[in-house]
Amino acid sequence: MTTVPELVGPRDPVVARAWRERRRTARRLAGSGRTPVVAALVTDGSERATASVLREAGLDVVGLLAPEPLESLAWAADAEAPRAYSDLAALLSDEIEAVCIELAPPGSDLIARRAAEAGLHVLMVRAATGDPAALRAVADVAEDADLAHVVAFDDRAWPAARHVQASVPTLGRLTQMTVVGAPSGPLGRAEILDLTGRWCGDVLAVCADPEGMPARRLTAAAPVTLALLTTSGATVLVHERMGGKLAEATFTLCGEQGRIVVEGRRVRLADHTGVRTVWTPEPVSERPGLVEAAYELVRAVELGDPAMVRGATVHDLLTVTRLREAARRSRDDGGWVEL
Repeated sequence: MTTVPELVGPRDPVVARAWRERRRTARRLAGSGRTPVVAALVTDGSERATASVLREAGLDVVGLLAPEPLESLAWAADAEAPRAYSDLAALLSDEIEAVCIELAPPGSDLIARRAAEAGLHVLMVRAATGDPAALRAVADVAEDADLAHVVAFDDRAWPAARHVQASVPTLGRLTQMTVVGAPSGPLGRAEILDLTGRWCGDVLAVCADPEGMPARRLTAAAPVTLALLTTSGATVLVHERMGGKLAEATFTLCGEQGRIVVEGRRVRLADHTGVRTVWTPEPVSERPGLVEAAYELVRAVELGDPAMVRGATVHDLLTVTRLREAARRSRDDGGWVEL
């Protein structure tokens, strides 16, 4: 049965804030009882299944905002959301607790900041920003108001990545990581940079200058497009290719006491005891990062403690953005860029 949404205009924001406070109080008093997290989706229409993914993770998606009011109505009906918003003010003054933002920058930055200022928890579906200062303000406002801010990264939901992160200490001091077939583009690079931080530690220097690379190629068909120096001592060499996928790339992580090779679901660990192979689980969804981020948001809101977010936050996106900017400067000006 098709939902016929109501087109909602702006209402009294004071009433909406009071509703959110009552909702928080009711959730605290409910104890172990489950009170659904009421959310709205802001979307550009590029993904039509987002609302259903969010619902599967435990969010009650009750409204949708699109670039135009007629699009809001049509897409809300498609998403089975009972309300469509005429504009951002209408969304911010609705009786919701969280907003999921599926837009490209700079729109995503603006809406995230306005949402946090209105007392809403924030989930950013895309790991991208065009205004780091606005994003820092989102984190500051959210943390002052005890609001959760979560960013969807696919690498945070990749079972193989978790397994490797737990196994890294067995390798001893890290020396090198190579990646063949990494996803290209801003979002693909963001995933690799986030993953590097989790496995190899903070990045100290970045090179995207072909003339400055410590190695030109990883294989005959895999030129190095990004090099990183990390606090663990590991040098990271990355080959990016158009159409590459995180779970289809080949990762080789070397340490003084062993080596790990990741190819899709297969993780091979070689050390002085021999070679062991582990097959990690299949991803839970075609959009695992979004599912993981939505679960994290629901968990933090239900527990009433944004500090319980274990996944990526705005701070992680800011770190990745700083590294991407350093890579851009390296490519344009040449040489390594220290951080």
